[in-house]
Amino acid sequence: MPADANKEREKTESQRVPSPVCAWLAASLRELQDEAQLLVDDYWRRLKEGRTHQKRYAQGSVGVRLRARDTGGFSIEWYEMGRLGGSGRFVAKKQFSKGRRSHRYALDQALKNEPEWIAELVRETEEVFADIRKRQALLVRIRDSLIAYESETSGKTVTAEAIISRGIHTSTTFL
Repeated sequence: MPADANKEREKTESQRVPSPVCAWLAASLRELQDEAQLLVDDYWRRLKEGRTHQKRYAQGSVGVRLRARDTGGFSIEWYEMGRLGGSGRFVAKKQFSKGRRSHRYALDQALKNEPEWIAELVRETEEVFADIRKRQALLVRIRDSLIAYESETSGKTVTAEAIISRGIHTSTTFL
């Protein structure tokens, strides 16, 4: 029986997506998320700089955030900000929606009442975010294909978290 168990374990391990592939995928998604976070931070820096010379009504109300997921993916979301009571702090008031099949937010309506300098900043930033969302979608398609392959060949349900975590725990370095 132990020989049969070893053969079964070897068969299962050979059907697994190789750890270096998972590591490449996890690293690629992480690099893309880091790039997006730099752009989110840059947007907030530029917004803060621009607001210093504006009257309160011309300071704009469009914010952006990045939300990481356990699956290795993330979302970049635009929202309308509102002031919180007398503190003057801004909070998320209303999230803008992006079409399901699009990598780009349709922000023309939301920017209609914004000062021109903010509308330009948002359009410029969204252009880059759309490219990042497109690249992420391609990586997610690869991840999903790896999940489908391993689930089919092993006969077990494999999750995105399993593929990504296998890649994160791999110490292989890529050139």
